[in-house]
Amino acid sequence: MIMANPSIKGEIAELKVLGILLSQLDNEKYDIYRPIVDIKGVDLIIRKLIDRISYYLELQIKSRTSEAEKAYLFARLKVDERYNYYFIFYSQPKNAEERMWLVPSTEIKYIASHNIKGDNLGTYTVNDCRTKCNKYEVNMNKLSEKIDEIFEKLSTDSKI
Repeated sequence: MIMANPSIKGEIAELKVLGILLSQLDNEKYDIYRPIVDIKGVDLIIRKLIDRISYYLELQIKSRTSEAEKAYLFARLKVDERYNYYFIFYSQPKNAEERMWLVPSTEIKYIASHNIKGDNLGTYTVNDCRTKCNKYEVNMNKLSEKIDEIFEKLSTDSKI
């Protein structure tokens, strides 16, 4: 079996999530944008117009494929806490069903270890998303429903 370059595997996962979103989200209500380069930790931006006000959701997609030794470990997470910034953790383990978690950036510090030394200083690591991210797991067929819930919260919170 040919092992793909990690950058290519990450790109494939991003495209898979993009495909899920494009197929599920109503394109009359949502716009999905993909930055040309990933320099701010944002892989996808979703815009929704609610009562003539634009709301934005920024997504960072992290993936683990069947080739990964630890299919539920997500390391070197650079976290900039923002109310509209979420991580999608996507795992496609060998001999198991693929799984997805949608985690607010503001919650990463509660489910991950903070790296305080070495090459990954200042970043976070989720050691086992199956247990640590349990409450954020999303059925891939219902990802759009979770996105709707987030936008509802974003629009409600901004009216306070």
